Amino acid sequence: MAILMAPGGTLEMAKMVLDEGAEATYVGVKGWSRRGARDELDDNDIHEIIDYAGERHREVRIVLNTLPSSTEIPLFLEHIERYSNWGAKGFMISDIGLMRLARQHLPDIDIHTSVGFGITNYEDVKFLKEMGATYVVLPYRLSVEEIARISEEIGSGIEVFLFKTPSGGKICPGKCMMSSYFSFKRSVDAQGKDHFYGSASRGGDCLRVCQTKWDFSDETAILDEGITIKENPALWLHELPAYLDAGVDCLKVPGRDRSTELVRELIRLYRRVVDTIKEQDNPDLQRFDEPLVALRERWRTERGRRDKRLLGEALLGSGQAAIAS
Repeated sequence: MAILMAPGGTLEMAKMVLDEGAEATYVGVKGWSRRGARDELDDNDIHEIIDYAGERHREVRIVLNTLPSSTEIPLFLEHIERYSNWGAKGFMISDIGLMRLARQHLPDIDIHTSVGFGITNYEDVKFLKEMGATYVVLPYRLSVEEIARISEEIGSGIEVFLFKTPSGGKICPGKCMMSSYFSFKRSVDAQGKDHFYGSASRGGDCLRVCQTKWDFSDETAILDEGITIKENPALWLHELPAYLDAGVDCLKVPGRDRSTELVRELIRLYRRVVDTIKEQDNPDLQRFDEPLVALRERWRTERGRRDKRLLGEALLGSGQAAIAS
């Protein structure tokens, strides 16, 4: 049965999700994940959560999903070796060369491909497995039939997010660089890590410029007036039995940058949903509809506040006025 993997944007959140029934938590390393520093952990916190999880027979996945430069490769190896020695179960990686390098240095660890790979098809999954991936995270636009084929013919571990974008969006998750055009600040810390604020791929924060309104036009006409390039995703429910039957191994709850209170309610709900699917041949999930609607609204509200803050930073970083309230 698939494991439930939950976010740890803070040490408090990471401990909480394990206590609420998640089999694993995933935590970002400051400067090395596709989130801002406020949603990442330092080494002391990471050591503590690994020990906490081990005492409870739970697991920790470490997010190192930036795209390091050549000079940062030794630092990357130091990190994965240190966390592995502490007892981390696996790592989430976005760089193909470093994924292969991690597999060579630590052959027994689990490696999750990050959303940064931007997988689009069956052959991508096959290639990544050959390069050392244990779990391949699939985009939410893949069908149940495609997932079943991947599971049967490739045999890769399959990870899916518990949300999807209703319209599919106009950009590929993990391959967007728009944010870095709006705010690009660079600094090198005492360890030699190169930080690029505004670029999630280099350890900064995505400034969510896709969430403001854009006008698309050609020489003769406006193609679509005032649209959002990427819609807010919706949390899953009734799709889950079919996806689990298709061979999904890891259900990933998003939310490292959400409040601990909201993430707690999400884990409690999804723990009950997964257990219901496990216990019943034809599970009736309708009783979860109403609480999920409320959680979706809270999710939308918190995401809106975050996006507004980041958009304001993007506009300030590009020399424009702060976004209007």
